[in-house]
Amino acid sequence: MELEKASARLAPRSPWQAADLGTQFYRHWAGSITRVWLLFTAVPYALLLTMAALNNSLWPLFIFWWLKPLWERPLLAFYSHALFGETLTLKALLKRWRHYALPGLAGQLTWRRLSPIRSFNACVWQLEQVKGDTASQRLKVLNSYPSNRAGMLTLLVLHLEQFMTLGLMALLYMLVPWQFNLELSDWFYDQSALQLVISGLCFYLVLCVTEPLYVACGFALYLNKRTWLEGWDLQLGLSRLGKRRQAARNVIGALLLVVLLPFTKPASAASAQSPTTGKTEQQQVIELLASPDFMPLQEKTERQWINQDDSESESLMEKIWRFLFDNLDDENAETNSTPLNIPDALLWTIFWALFIALALWLILKVANQFGLRGHSTRNRTVIPTHVAGLDIRKRNLPKNLDRAVEQALKAGDIRGALAVLMRTSLAGILARHPVPLAAGSTEQQCLRTLQEHHGDSLPIAYLQRLTQAWITTAWAHRPVSAEQVRTLTQHWQQMDRLEANHA
Repeated sequence: MELEKASARLAPRSPWQAADLGTQFYRHWAGSITRVWLLFTAVPYALLLTMAALNNSLWPLFIFWWLKPLWERPLLAFYSHALFGETLTLKALLKRWRHYALPGLAGQLTWRRLSPIRSFNACVWQLEQVKGDTASQRLKVLNSYPSNRAGMLTLLVLHLEQFMTLGLMALLYMLVPWQFNLELSDWFYDQSALQLVISGLCFYLVLCVTEPLYVACGFALYLNKRTWLEGWDLQLGLSRLGKRRQAARNVIGALLLVVLLPFTKPASAASAQSPTTGKTEQQQVIELLASPDFMPLQEKTERQWINQDDSESESLMEKIWRFLFDNLDDENAETNSTPLNIPDALLWTIFWALFIALALWLILKVANQFGLRGHSTRNRTVIPTHVAGLDIRKRNLPKNLDRAVEQALKAGDIRGALAVLMRTSLAGILARHPVPLAAGSTEQQCLRTLQEHHGDSLPIAYLQRLTQAWITTAWAHRPVSAEQVRTLTQHWQQMDRLEANHA
């Protein structure tokens, strides 16, 4: 994600200001995003509406409503690329459909379908494409206090859809000539095929406006939360500051070169350019702070026991569903021709399930209020994802440490080679010896914490030597030799054997 290419100003905003930014996204790309919506939904909705009219049933339309997360995937893909200067064509969206539509879709269409913060969480699954525990931890971080108001956004758009649909139907009713002598109940309560088609078309026309607007506002809330957590505005400001200072240095260097050129010999021209091409310590610090790796996020690891023997629960669920659907053909019940012919047993089951869930929730809230629940959970050590700006997440570490270090050394980048070795060593040592670290801890703070909790074991003694080499190279600007880097790499790879011999 190249933040410099963003066509909107990324700055910390309140949730409602962020939602207003989402409305600006929709207004700016209204024509293109409407074509995207029509491309992916017009034909499926036409087929389902035809089935609903032929069978005089609302179930096909309910299926379309339930698949809303699927229809919203192309809209989010379009917004996420258009904001950073890449406007996807309809052909490109169709070609990339598997890439952006499938991650996290199964959960959104099943147990997460009724989540009120669907528009916000969809950005995590689709754009970041994280899975499992990583996705759960990421969602906890992004949904932490203060609230992003994504649930209130869903409630507002839901009411907006209903009011606009009813208003459009009322408008059509008022435009019908008075000679037909239609009553209001004929439009809103009579379920003939014609009324079903007209109401379905009104609903789809409303969705052409509300769905792109809903996705845009959810995307804006996601961007705003990441700006608050990761300091995107500071990163962009520091990058612009570094570029302005570099441009100023280039201008000053050029002026000095023009002024001193008549008084110098041609042989000294190369030496006159060297002060302008070197980087100062201040510029390197700015680049380090503005680098994409400088994101002090936290990941928590939680383990829960899952019972693998679910044969009894499956048989119980089969009995429940068999009991519910056996009541669909009740010979003693009167024939009901309404489109939503739901069995009474299913309705009563849903009612009692909601009632029991509400009662349990109230009991737990009261118990928490009076301190009746015991705190049985133990404090778990949280391993940070970044230490001193170094990304130590496993998925971002090189698979072949030797190759990564040698490539950096061949390029003459001693600092880059030590950074790769430092990230790999920190990840391995913290995995073996987890310690509580505060967000933003430096290398020396991490080393001191490890020494306090685990003493001077071989890995920690090795980390002390590596940290000294890293500080000398990265901060004191006195790079160590390439042989020292190779020696440190060999010692790290032999750490398991040395530790076993020492034991």
